[in-house]
Amino acid sequence: MLETNWRFKHLELDLIGLDGKVLVFVEVKLRGKRECVEIHKILSKEKKQRLSRAAQAYLRISGFEGEIRFDLVTFIDNKVNYIRDAFWNY
Repeated sequence: MLETNWRFKHLELDLIGLDGKVLVFVEVKLRGKRECVEIHKILSKEKKQRLSRAAQAYLRISGFEGEIRFDLVTFIDNKVNYIRDAFWNY
């Protein structure tokens, strides 16, 4: 893991790591039984835009050049889901 809870101004990225040569930004969401559990609602258009702006800021600051990916980890009702390429899959 390269970073956890990385912040820049009002932007935040939960986890940043490498998968081989790919820089991975991971959004982490915890949901209870009664909360929204639909992935497309967890990763709304607005949320994707905020994550994208945060990732752009990180890339500028870090100087990283290469492939990137956005993943999602959900903890819903004591079950863990890891969704690779969550931006494209939902």
